[in-house]
Amino acid sequence: YEILDGNIGYVMVFDFLGDAYEGFAEAINAFQEADVSGMIIDLRNNGGGLVDTCVKMADLILPEGVVVSMKDKNGNVTEEKIDGEYYDVPMAVLVNGNSASASEIFAGAIKDYGVGTLIGTQTFGKGIVQSLFPLSDGSAIKVTVSRYYTPAGNNIHEVGITPDIILEKDTESEEDNQLQKAIDVLKE
Repeated sequence: YEILDGNIGYVMVFDFLGDAYEGFAEAINAFQEADVSGMIIDLRNNGGGLVDTCVKMADLILPEGVVVSMKDKNGNVTEEKIDGEYYDVPMAVLVNGNSASASEIFAGAIKDYGVGTLIGTQTFGKGIVQSLFPLSDGSAIKVTVSRYYTPAGNNIHEVGITPDIILEKDTESEEDNQLQKAIDVLKE
């Protein structure tokens, strides 16, 4: 994480594994101390991770409510909810076709709650929960056990999330045009 353009917090989330929560919380604290005017969360090329980690991170920046719900084949629904204490600052979220699974849960919740602007390209579209079942020979079978739904009830499997501002990355330029657009949006 760093502070860009004098007063905008920027944090890149590589995945929702390991120490992702601790690093994200540290960035949020630094942004609060610096009294930034806005925050950019970069989820580009984030393939996902653990739902629990994603929900804990969302709890830092989203209002009270459901972050994600999961429905199994029998129609049983499990909801992951968060409390109402959060860091309220204008947000822009960068996504692309490699933003998948937990990063789509995170981005979808931000979009559905209307607390941030998604910028970039359509996300991957992995909206399923899978479990591993170990076998006696040391191998395992991965089985889909349920589907993810955003707070607004959207299933993004094989669809993805459409950004609020669709913007292809300019590979011809050294400047990151998607990041620059996020800065511009937060300055408006």
